[in-house]
Amino acid sequence: MSVDASEASASRVGEGPCAGDAQEPLVRFRQLFRDAPSPRRADSGLSGTATIRAVRFCEPFTTASSFGWYVFSPIDFSLLWDGDLVYWKVGLGDDWQELEAVLLPGFSRDYAQNAPASLRAMGAPPFLGRGPEPGIVQVWTGLLARTRPGWCSLVRPLANHPRDPRYDVLDGLLETDWWFGPLVTPLRLRKTDEAIRFRSSVPLYQIQPVPREAYQEQALDSLEVEKGLDALDGADWEALEAALRLRHAGAEEIGAYKREVRRRARVRRAGA
Repeated sequence: MSVDASEASASRVGEGPCAGDAQEPLVRFRQLFRDAPSPRRADSGLSGTATIRAVRFCEPFTTASSFGWYVFSPIDFSLLWDGDLVYWKVGLGDDWQELEAVLLPGFSRDYAQNAPASLRAMGAPPFLGRGPEPGIVQVWTGLLARTRPGWCSLVRPLANHPRDPRYDVLDGLLETDWWFGPLVTPLRLRKTDEAIRFRSSVPLYQIQPVPREAYQEQALDSLEVEKGLDALDGADWEALEAALRLRHAGAEEIGAYKREVRRRARVRRAGA
């Protein structure tokens, strides 16, 4: 996923790390396809498919699963790749058509009636498009997003959901505190000569909020690696023992890590 923009545009908004009014929503979505499903908060239980044990006791699993928002296709559609060309159709009954650039039915008229003349001249953004590389399909679900200054949007596959082996959702990180364009997400088709159906009732991908400072070169280059047990000092050994006691607690202490996470959260809130 790539965005072309000038450095001058990038400097307009959100240069300070995690800046912004705490009362402002972390993200504002605009769904331009009127009848499309709205994004919704990701589900710690994976819409009922996660195991009971994971939901009840595995705090790392549930926290990762619920981090962000699910995004859905605006309609049911299918894709078919023959190794060269990609074909598509709506639902199950229509004939296959070669994929070039597909506008969502009715959106072109709606766009022409509402968009400024300068944008109408560029044409309405397509819902589906063929990518430049073999087997790449660009999908726009109708979403625009605006995040608080200093926050960006990580577009990624669904966290902890089983992956369909026939295609990949490619990750992309967009600076949505200043860039307000279509959230176009590439799919990489992996299986030829087999129809892949996408349903509007099933999440297609996940958006997660990320502070810009988390992926800056200065932050990512700041790391330390020491090898061997002799690299641990007294405080390290104490912290390791505390962690292992939580991990190896008896049956009566299942979920000890989860309880400790929540205790610490209460302490932080009380001190805020």
